Amino acid sequence: MLKDFQGERDVAAILAAGTTLAGAQKSPLADGVPFVVVPEGYKVEHVFERDESPARAIGLVKLRDVNSFVNYFNRQKRPESLIYASLDPAKILGVIDDHRAYGTEFTNEDGANWRQFRVEFAVPASREWKVWTGKDRKALNQLEFAELIEDNLPDIVTPDGSTMLSVALNFEASKEGNFVSAARLQDGSTNFVWKEDVNATGNKIAMPSQITLEIPVFENGQPSPVEARIKYRVKDGALTIWYELVRPHKVLEAAFRSIWSQIEEQTQTTILLGSPE
Repeated sequence: MLKDFQGERDVAAILAAGTTLAGAQKSPLADGVPFVVVPEGYKVEHVFERDESPARAIGLVKLRDVNSFVNYFNRQKRPESLIYASLDPAKILGVIDDHRAYGTEFTNEDGANWRQFRVEFAVPASREWKVWTGKDRKALNQLEFAELIEDNLPDIVTPDGSTMLSVALNFEASKEGNFVSAARLQDGSTNFVWKEDVNATGNKIAMPSQITLEIPVFENGQPSPVEARIKYRVKDGALTIWYELVRPHKVLEAAFRSIWSQIEEQTQTTILLGSPE
């Protein structure tokens, strides 16, 4: 009987120990995440739904403009926080819990940090930039080119709006005719000659060799001047016309650098070119 009683006590002790382990245990690690030991295979499981607040901040915050990024980063930043920038695609990324500097206050550590609390500003292109870069170097007929000019007339600053509107209307009027020639003038512009029939008097459309746009590269950004060269081809009575933006990548880079400088100044944080992995 004594032996059976001792066996019962041993079983009770084992069950009590198991019950103790089944409760959430406080982790001795720096992040303080509680855990439980599950009987099947004695696997350690972390418990994230627990106290009033998490042991550390994690997550990715996605913002849509410079001011929102600056306000959020300044609210959360720490001495170790860093900002990274990449141009293709245009993006600003703040890592709030980045690695700490080695050899400062952490004498027994290498400064490693979680790098899991981030704020991102994927800089969106403006509607105007999408329109003009989307049609860049794409051949259009005269009606398609006329519609492009009419729909985006406020973006063209040279020649003036009335001149470009006249060009667009003349192109629309030529839809039933045939283009018979194109002559470059001394001022660099081109006269396109078209006829409604073989016996009709030729009509002329003067087209500048180059136009200047003034459009924002990014949403809510300041307008930037962009040059566009006009190209054309007349074949079998049909006109094909297109434009080629002049070094648009440099315009994009300059606009991005402006955003870069604004964020550096307002966050008092030097931005690094690249991205954390």
